[in-house]
Amino acid sequence: MSRFRYVILPRLLLALSTLALLAALFLLWVSLERPMPTIGLACAQAGPANGFTGGEVVASGPVRLNQAEPDTDAWAVLRSGDTYAVANLKRTAGLLWTVPGYDLHILPGLDEYTLYPWHTANSFYSYIDDTDPASVHPVIESELIPLAICTDPAVIRVEGEFLWLGYWEDPQEALADRGVSISWSSAGNGVWAGEPVTSPTPALPDGSGHSGTLSIWLRGYDADGNLVCSYDPTNSE
Repeated sequence: MSRFRYVILPRLLLALSTLALLAALFLLWVSLERPMPTIGLACAQAGPANGFTGGEVVASGPVRLNQAEPDTDAWAVLRSGDTYAVANLKRTAGLLWTVPGYDLHILPGLDEYTLYPWHTANSFYSYIDDTDPASVHPVIESELIPLAICTDPAVIRVEGEFLWLGYWEDPQEALADRGVSISWSSAGNGVWAGEPVTSPTPALPDGSGHSGTLSIWLRGYDADGNLVCSYDPTNSE
């Protein structure tokens, strides 16, 4: 009896406490959307839920905006064969990474295009234009980080513009009027990342609200400055 009290029972209680602690840690891990120690592991976990398997991270970068408050901390581009995907990630507990809601998007356009745009950290904010005394409706702007995938190795420089295009607008007139130039830099492996850009969403003609399609124009150039490939969102179908 004394052996059970002084030897077996303490060991049993220690084992049960350890199991309870492990169970609590597992439930916490699940409640935090299964955070992982690296961006690659977090993306690998999110991939199967989106029908994207066997992909590896080919480029990633931080999310830093100038005006808006992003709800993610990093982006990553994955490749599996000829298929690409973009994931948005959030840092958890300062050390771990999650893909909130398994927010991973397979890029649809690279079967047809060698240069294709995407974006991350799209955030909206509004304000009243103080320079227009007659303005009573808020201006709604969007700030985001543009991304581009180029599968042509001859491309060493990318140019492009961004805006929100209303369905009632002439694309070239809207582009000339309020197109925002994008400053691109290579993130490696055919991935290009742009500096954060901001554009207002156009007001509907009847004044009932705002609407528009996020549109990015792209051009890729080789070492001699020759245009190698391009992407026009108005001719993408």
